[in-house]
Amino acid sequence: MKLADPAHVAEQYRDSARFDARVRIYELYDASPEPWLRWLFDRLRLAPGERVLELGCGTGNLWRENAARVPAGATLVLSDLSPGMLGEARARLAGLPLALAFLEADAQKLPLDDARADVVIANHMLYHVPDRARALGEVRRVLRPGGRLIAGTNHWTHLIELRELLTRFGVESLFLPPLRDPAGFDLETAADEISAVLDVVGVELRRSALEIRTVEPLVDCVLSMAGGARANDPAIETLRRHVARQIALAGAFHVGIAAGVVVARKP
Repeated sequence: MKLADPAHVAEQYRDSARFDARVRIYELYDASPEPWLRWLFDRLRLAPGERVLELGCGTGNLWRENAARVPAGATLVLSDLSPGMLGEARARLAGLPLALAFLEADAQKLPLDDARADVVIANHMLYHVPDRARALGEVRRVLRPGGRLIAGTNHWTHLIELRELLTRFGVESLFLPPLRDPAGFDLETAADEISAVLDVVGVELRRSALEIRTVEPLVDCVLSMAGGARANDPAIETLRRHVARQIALAGAFHVGIAAGVVVARKP
């Protein structure tokens, strides 16, 4: 399972450069009037005073986007395996009126007491965990009885037009395999895995599209995911010309996006 290969994860998230390139294309071109991070925040249903743990917080974008919406008295522990990403989150969230703590931690072995959290958030990160069963066991352990997990992940059709294009032009991407990975953690299989340790109470899908109107942000995104590819590689040049032609003819290059959440509770 390449997405969960520790060496791949360490390389991808040593710092925020590759992650930022992927985020940027959604910030620029998501056609939905409600961005993913605001949609996700609504599904958290946070209450005043709740204790929140985020696994794989990345650069802290969820809280930067929704800082004014966090209920009074809520406390946030943002954790990540990468010290580089955690440092970036600390810098980007500095000065915001949030009760924040930062924790360098492996989701498979959390250095936290039992029943520590009211809410655990795992947003697009569990597919990077080598032993998800162990990580989900840790989630159960640190949740209080009645506490909830909100796990965000992709539908198997996410970015399918882009995946087809990369396959056609011979650009290898560990993030976007041409076929569905039966061992992966997508929205169709996530509830089954989570239900082994928690009570799944809902699965919700968000569909939108990227309407890409300039080529280079897409190329930057692809390069962030393609192992070893460079901007002047022949396959990347072919992809660049193809997308530019589609934009010239249609006004935008359309790529479907599909992701969602599984919500579960600890009995």
